[in-house]
Amino acid sequence: MAADSWYVFIEEDTEEREWTGDSSFLQHRWQLVAGHHVDGGKRAAESKAEELADSHVPQCIARRLNPGGRPRRSVFRMHDGTWLVQVKYRYDELHFRVGIGELVRAEEEIKGKEPPEPPKRGFKTLFGR
Repeated sequence: MAADSWYVFIEEDTEEREWTGDSSFLQHRWQLVAGHHVDGGKRAAESKAEELADSHVPQCIARRLNPGGRPRRSVFRMHDGTWLVQVKYRYDELHFRVGIGELVRAEEEIKGKEPPEPPKRGFKTLFGR
């Protein structure tokens, strides 16, 4: 692992309709949609994050844009250094955030031992006969 390994991440505010009985509501969740390794250290990652805050168009809006079109955009620099972006297109509005992170630890997967097969139970043992 490189000593200076920086990444830029994009998280989008996604909506899912949840049902409870006869009524429904929209559930908002942040979903990681992109991660990019950036060469050049922290400053390069900050620069790339700002570039993505100015240019990223969420897929659900991008597929409805006319060629050459672009959505309305408000970009906010938050106190922690992340970017919060509000994108509006016609009647749709979406938020996403762009942040940077330094990779400090990565571990490889260890498969481990397979658990033993459970004993086979027949029809008779299920009903105690």
